[in-house]
Amino acid sequence: MPSFTNSDVSYAKHTLDYPIYAAEFDPYTRGFLIVAGGGGEGRSGVPNRISLLDVNNRAVVEPVAELDLSRDEDSIQSLANLATKDGLITLAGINSSQAAQNDNKNEHFRAFDIRYPPRKKQKTAESSGEKGEIKLLGKRSLFKPSSAPKKETYQRLLRLSPVGKRDTPSKRIGAIASGFAQQSEVIVFDATAAIPDDQHIITRIELPEKQEAADLDIARIGDDDLFSLAYCDEHNIYEQTYKYDFASKKVDKRPNGPRRTFQMAGGDNYQAKGSRPKFKALRFLNSENLIALVNKPNKSGAELRLYHLYPTGPALVMQTETLPSHIKQATSLDVGPLDTDTNGNQQFMLAVSGQDRSIEVLTVNYQAVTDTFSSIRCFMTLRNVHAQGITKICWQPFHSPVRTADPGPQYARLASVSFGNTLVIETFPLQLLEKSNKNSRYVLSHPTDELFWTWLKYGLFIFIGLVVAILLQSFLSAESSLNIVPNRVSTGGTHPSADITTPSIAVPSPVTNLKDALLAQAASPEDASPGVVIVHSPSDDHEDVGFAVHPDKEAYLAHESTDAKHWDDLATEQKELWKRKLKKAGQWVEGQGEAVFKGVLWSTVPQFLMGQAGEVLREL
Repeated sequence: MPSFTNSDVSYAKHTLDYPIYAAEFDPYTRGFLIVAGGGGEGRSGVPNRISLLDVNNRAVVEPVAELDLSRDEDSIQSLANLATKDGLITLAGINSSQAAQNDNKNEHFRAFDIRYPPRKKQKTAESSGEKGEIKLLGKRSLFKPSSAPKKETYQRLLRLSPVGKRDTPSKRIGAIASGFAQQSEVIVFDATAAIPDDQHIITRIELPEKQEAADLDIARIGDDDLFSLAYCDEHNIYEQTYKYDFASKKVDKRPNGPRRTFQMAGGDNYQAKGSRPKFKALRFLNSENLIALVNKPNKSGAELRLYHLYPTGPALVMQTETLPSHIKQATSLDVGPLDTDTNGNQQFMLAVSGQDRSIEVLTVNYQAVTDTFSSIRCFMTLRNVHAQGITKICWQPFHSPVRTADPGPQYARLASVSFGNTLVIETFPLQLLEKSNKNSRYVLSHPTDELFWTWLKYGLFIFIGLVVAILLQSFLSAESSLNIVPNRVSTGGTHPSADITTPSIAVPSPVTNLKDALLAQAASPEDASPGVVIVHSPSDDHEDVGFAVHPDKEAYLAHESTDAKHWDDLATEQKELWKRKLKKAGQWVEGQGEAVFKGVLWSTVPQFLMGQAGEVLREL
């Protein structure tokens, strides 16, 4: 169960009967979520399945349709959604059976037609029990056949370009990437076709041998036919821009091959295998800026890096945000853009899942006039979201509501799925940036709140620093004009009072053992007050013993809080108890006799160690 620090945040949880690897919301926020996964090929008892879930109710997740897939094939590893009038066309990556792969027939690219159930307003008596429907539209093989002896290639990644506004639908492109291939590929395709084939491939990118894409994303650049693709392997980020004519299917690539915009630091400092940081995921914030999730070596933490992409040349690292120490390795990243204002300013919601099953929710603000970003700030930490590892997180796309006098409350929703068959959806309330302006943009974290907490944090640091400095100065300099701690405490003197004089005793000198205590007493100057060795133990039930030398025996015995006694004044059972404690502590043996105890005081109330601290507390 997630732990929240904000009472306005709600969540809904649902458990399925298969491990979930992929999840994606309806692109137009119509209240549905697609999840998929399964046990893979040949695992009896664990189905491969794709499910349609109704998530309109913020507190309840309702399954409305599902489709069992062949157990002779792999489970779904990636999916993406295209909107239709009555539902979705869901694209997915599913490996064919191993036997088919061995014959170089891996139809890994699948398309499903998903029909939504009737809405409540549309339901009639005859349709009140209707559910949604999922059916397979077709399957294709887009990757080149593998020449490796062992066929392990699978469709690791699938991503579509972002949708346009509800009232202005736009054409989209997509990209897939292979994993476990002898030579991995990234394929960019025209997503206007329900089942893309070779004629819809915009470009095919072959990666260097033994490298594969860790993640990829697509951004739209202004016009409907201009797109930017970014992908990363473990140590590099690449980018390529496409001007694509959907009618003629002609493409203009800029540059002709993907350009490397960033390379992770290498050299002598990273000679050991696994000693370099690795890219885990990336997402565009806009067409010129992207954010990447980086795992540090040896599971020593994770960080977010914000990059600015120039038309040519290397990318600029604009800022780096180290994630909290409880995240040793991050597992997933997603970005949820909120709406822009008339100036192009915008807030982005970030979510990062960690190996500890936690989710960090963060925000970053974009200022269009300067093309800059605020510092990345943590909004909330969600702990123990799932019982097992998180496989995927995704934000529901946010579309600004029609601005009426009362558009109603708006929410941001974050879905996460896990190996443990569970789905959790967190719902965060949004607020207007300017509450008095109904046309204002929405934010998750208000800048005034961020400013308040920033000043509070710095103010707290300054206050603590001042307190520590003043206390240190007061103890070290009794004559200081800033002396807050009473002089009698810092110097060991007494505090004058008109009516009450509180006696104090000198502080004894602690020693580590009985022998040292006896030697310390013997070494006292002849003209000093007669001292005394004190042996103390908290109580009869405790075996611990301590030793100290007090400079004035009579003053110590006169103190009202002491219960110290000479050896001859102790009862026989008390003497035996003390001897047993000293034996156990290795401070005395029978052969030494009891003569060494003459002149020593024995106490079970070590007030001589507490008296000075008590006076300090009384003065403060």
